[in-house]
Amino acid sequence: MDTDTKQHRLERLMSGYAAAGLPLTSQRRALLEVLSGREDHPTVDQIYGELAETIPEVSRTTVYRSLEVLANLGLLHRVEHPGSAVRFDPNREPHHHFLCSVCGSLTDLEKDELGGTANLAYQGQVALQVEEISVLVRGRCRGCAEVA
Repeated sequence: MDTDTKQHRLERLMSGYAAAGLPLTSQRRALLEVLSGREDHPTVDQIYGELAETIPEVSRTTVYRSLEVLANLGLLHRVEHPGSAVRFDPNREPHHHFLCSVCGSLTDLEKDELGGTANLAYQGQVALQVEEISVLVRGRCRGCAEVA
């Protein structure tokens, strides 16, 4: 990731906190810096581990609560799939995910890569309002498929 992208993500996250009227403590700022430097879909434990290297007194609870606040503000997506740990995704554009059933890596799939599944419509109840469609594709990533 280039420095401009990381800086842009950091500024977006910080401005989201400011717009919500939340104070940007030193621990929160450090958390935002960690998030802005990642391109994967980290779990709470992964973020906590990285953050604890620079702020040993940070608690896992603080990290979890801060991530939940960011998700509730719409600054991160909370990614939940059965059988997988909850992850947090800074990519707010509509997209889907590929989960490797061997190594557990989670990568983005653009909507167009699935042949228009984002255009699915529910044809049941009239009062139903679809807010999001999330498709999870499971399989083996390239690295794991080459080993098999």
